[in-house]
Formats: sequence, C-alpha cells, structure tokens
Amino acid sequence: MNSSSVTLLASGNSLGAYIPAMHLHTYLQDRGVKTGIHVLENLYHEEIRSKINSTKKAFHADFSVALMGHKLAKPVDSSLNEAEVQFLLESWLRDGVSQFAVFTGFWLPILERYKSIAHTSLDIQLIRLDACDTPSFKVHKSLYPDYDNVWLYEPSRLSPDCYIASDEKELLPYAQRDGRILIHGGGWGIGTYASTISELRQLGYLLNVIVYDASEVEEDDGSTRYFGTDASWNPWSRDAQGRHSFPPMNRYVREEGILRAIPLRNYSDYTDMMRNCAAIISKPGGATLNDSLSYGIPFVMLEPFGDHELQNSNYWQSCGFGIRFAEWKALHYSEQHLEELYRRLLEQRSKINHLGRKTYAAENSSYV
Repeated sequence: MNSSSVTLLASGNSLGAYIPAMHLHTYLQDRGVKTGIHVLENLYHEEIRSKINSTKKAFHADFSVALMGHKLAKPVDSSLNEAEVQFLLESWLRDGVSQFAVFTGFWLPILERYKSIAHTSLDIQLIRLDACDTPSFKVHKSLYPDYDNVWLYEPSRLSPDCYIASDEKELLPYAQRDGRILIHGGGWGIGTYASTISELRQLGYLLNVIVYDASEVEEDDGSTRYFGTDASWNPWSRDAQGRHSFPPMNRYVREEGILRAIPLRNYSDYTDMMRNCAAIISKPGGATLNDSLSYGIPFVMLEPFGDHELQNSNYWQSCGFGIRFAEWKALHYSEQHLEELYRRLLEQRSKINHLGRKTYAAENSSYV
C-alpha cells in the first residue's frame, strides 16, 4: 500500500474496533504518513446513536443479554443517516481518497457505494483482529471476499503475523514487571470478570481493575487499584481540534466512602501500565489478543462472548500465549506458567513487525 495517505474506518460501538484504529492512526502519523479516521456512529441517526449507551448498560448488567444481542447482530443500514453518508462519499470523491484500513465489516455497504463512483482504483484492506468472522463481517459474508482481508491471526498458522500499537517499544522483561494483574471486561465491561476480582484479592494478588462505572470501585485496600474511562467521553465525539482521541482514563480511589477521580496524563500512561503487568484477565476479544501480543502480557481468558471469541480463545491457547482461567486455577494460579506464556510471546514478537511497518509505511522515506 502506498504510504501517502490512509483513511481508517472504525467504530465506537466496540472499543475493539476503535482503539486498534487509534493506535495505527498514532503510529502512522508519528512516521509522517497522513491519516484520517472516521467513526461509523457519526453517520447514525441521532436517535439511534443516543440509544447506544443504554444498550451498553444492559449488556454490562447481564452477560446473557449481551450474548443474545450478539446473536441478533444485523447490518446497520437502517441506522444510517443518508445525508451524512452522502456528504462523506462526496468528500472522499472530492479529495481522491483511495486507501483504506477498515476495522469493522459494517462499513462494507458504504465502501461498495464508493467503489461504484470512485474515479480511481482503490486499495481497501479489512483489518481482521479475530481468528474468525465477527458479527460485523459475518452479516456481510457476500461482500468481504472481494476485498483484501488482512488476518492478524490466521487460524491455519499458529503464529500471528503482526501487531498494532502506538509505537514499537521493546517488551518489558518479565522479571522487571511489578507483578500486578490487569482485569477488565472489554470496552463494554461485560463477561465474568467481576467474579474473579474478589477471588484473587483474597489470594493476595496485586490487581489493576478497569471498571465500567465508578460505582464499582471498592474501599481502598492498599493492593487493588481501580481505573476507568471518563464518563463524559464517547468514541464518536471529537475534541476541540475536531480530532478523535483515545479515551481519557482516570484512576479511582475510594477512602472512607469518598470517591476521588485522578486523571491519567494521557493514554500512554495506561499502555505503560499494561506493559508492566504480569498477566491480563478478560474475555478473549480480538483487541485484547492484540494487547497481549503488543505488550507481551500472558492472557488468562474468561468465558468468551460469542463464537468468534471462543475461536480466539482456542487460537491463543494453541499458540501458547494464553490459558483459560479455570485451567490456570487448576494449576494453583501458577506464576511459573505465566512466565512460560510470556517467553512464547517474547519469541513471537521478536519475529514479527508492526502492521504499520509491514503494510502501510514501507515506502515512506522518512520512516524506512
């Protein structure tokens, strides 16, 4: 792909289709590659967009509701504001936009329309962050075979081909890490992660917990730290400069019943925290697989959210990068096993390149 300009198509409905796009956006811009990023929800009718947060709350409150919603996934065409879609297509046409990195299949009908009117050949890459189709691609199974599908985790090869991060920092040696375990429920705070927190606290583990809502923060015990996204932020909003941003993160501390929110300086403070972890415990979403590989974090995997996460779990365990929580528990929470997973991650990371270096920036003279 030519490195002159790349348009990244993301979604804020799932941070798994937003955060990796922001990482690639940051990485390429830092290397002189012009990028633009669009979030699908900005094309929605306002009344549809306003319901997203209530849906997230329902999914967070009841994992069975989330699983049912996953099974009922359908194309988003009826949610789109035609005037906004037309404005975007016309702007691409006017600017001669020809190179795309696509992080969710729900963009495909819009890209089909653009293909029919574009005056130049298009280079469109579908960035596949899971080991099989996610719902957004599954509902467009008739369309995506005609595109260049870039699978980071090709099921037939138990060796991931690349990773996505904001930089190319080396992995922090395992012996130098602070021994903390990161626990979260993905961007929607769903799954069985909450029940593991008290279990590991009782065993004396040092935890970094990402909460969905600040009300989940418990009294400070000196060992468990709580973090979360600022409640005022959502992925489809832009900052004062009209740019999309990483979520602003807070550290939360509750002492004598009083909750304090301490803003992190920037998102890199959060990624530095991840680099320093001994393990991550979460459902096996594609973006969390990427975090595991990017930062060399052994992945202790909880109950999957849908078939694609089940396949992710099978793939990551087969690669030797992760273990299911029940199996780790049966090993008496073995720290030695976690270190073995780290060594395999370290070996794999030493053999592969960043997606941006491999695919998008290779022709950029200021980068090579």
